[in-house]
Amino acid sequence: MLKPIMMGLLIAASSVTSIAWADDAKAEAPKADAAAAPADAKFDPGVPAPKVADDYYAGAEKVVFHVSVDGDEKKYMGILGNVGNYVKALDATGKKTDAIIVMNGDGLGLLTTAKQVEMNADAKLPAKIAELKEKGVKFEVCYNTLIGRKIKFADLYEAKPEDVIPSGVAEVGRLQAQGYQLLKP
Repeated sequence: MLKPIMMGLLIAASSVTSIAWADDAKAEAPKADAAAAPADAKFDPGVPAPKVADDYYAGAEKVVFHVSVDGDEKKYMGILGNVGNYVKALDATGKKTDAIIVMNGDGLGLLTTAKQVEMNADAKLPAKIAELKEKGVKFEVCYNTLIGRKIKFADLYEAKPEDVIPSGVAEVGRLQAQGYQLLKP
């Protein structure tokens, strides 16, 4: 009875030791490959870029991105990165997108966070918002959330009174009824 238990413990201990040795080997591996690549070199994922027909995104020109999640600058940059990738994909086929970002609830954190970090030298969120606005992306703010959470309009980055809509959720439904595709990045 004791012998099977001892054998199990020995096997477990040798597995842990092997893992530790493998981690040590990884840590000691030379990092010359990463250092040798120039900073401006384009990453090669090992597969060619897919060919996209001109009509590939037909019907996808109208899109609403519903943002209702809490986050920090990094999370909101990820969301806006998705929006930027969408616009870029359609632009590549000659299609112009009518993209609207509807923010309600915790999603207003996108603009309040941008306002809080706008003076930081390393802040990326305000510049990304400006870039998307230059490409025609609209940012809409839920009035119900402003009232319900007592958020001052002045605390929102680059918001204008015409960006305010009565209800974020109702706006998403209204836009879907007008043929907009709903995306929740």
